[in-house]
Amino acid sequence: MTTTDNQTAADWAARGAYWAKTAPDTVSTTDDLNQLLITLAGIEAGYNVLDIASGAGDPAISIALKVGVEGSVTALDASPEMLAGARKRAEKLGLENISFETGRMESLPFDPATFDAVTCRFGLMSATDPVLALRGARRVLKPGKKAAYLTHGSREKNALFSVLWPAVSRFLGEEDNDAGARRYRFSEKGSLVTVFEAAGFTHIEEREVVKTNIKPKGERFWQTMLMRAFGAKIEGLEADGLEALHVSIEEAFAPCLNGDHYELLSTDMAACGVA
Repeated sequence: MTTTDNQTAADWAARGAYWAKTAPDTVSTTDDLNQLLITLAGIEAGYNVLDIASGAGDPAISIALKVGVEGSVTALDASPEMLAGARKRAEKLGLENISFETGRMESLPFDPATFDAVTCRFGLMSATDPVLALRGARRVLKPGKKAAYLTHGSREKNALFSVLWPAVSRFLGEEDNDAGARRYRFSEKGSLVTVFEAAGFTHIEEREVVKTNIKPKGERFWQTMLMRAFGAKIEGLEADGLEALHVSIEEAFAPCLNGDHYELLSTDMAACGVA
């Protein structure tokens, strides 16, 4: 492992604790995106599915519920700390058809033609070599089966990112370093098609997924993202300081307020292809 790889692993290990803390107890709170991946990958009951970059368990948990006891899900993530939340959720749901593996998406530790479907929710952006990662996914897929990936749309089309990061950065007296973040590397239309083609997939489909999330006024809907992105930086704040941060964030989201609720634009990119 290179020094950069070691640093990345350390960063994800540190973040993993916050992801585990903020993971849903059981079923997903954003299951619409999981169901989209399930549909795009053509997942059916009895399928053997690989979910890459599973993190706290999305969409792996939803897939395990879909494939049932005759099927199985392998949830893979490079960080064992990230998988802690997924393990906890699976145990609470009594799921026995899901297993957990630590590994990198660029070097999948599975035999060729093992899986009926491959999914990845918000993981491809972190790949050191996305084409290599997708080639690996195609290798472990059975011929004619599908892989489905979801990535973030542009920062400007995601209110939670475009509002939260500047607000927290200003409060902490730091530079807003999210504008050029790797998370947006596949936000342009056609960018996912390009890497899927380079990896050898056929019958590629790509779509932009746009929705408006409605959040009640008075609800600190940013709490999960705040902890996952800035947990290590804010956990040392005193109660007064943390409250002041929340007030600052609430003020930043004021333009999104419409009467008694917030309207938050959310945009993602989805693509699927046949092995």
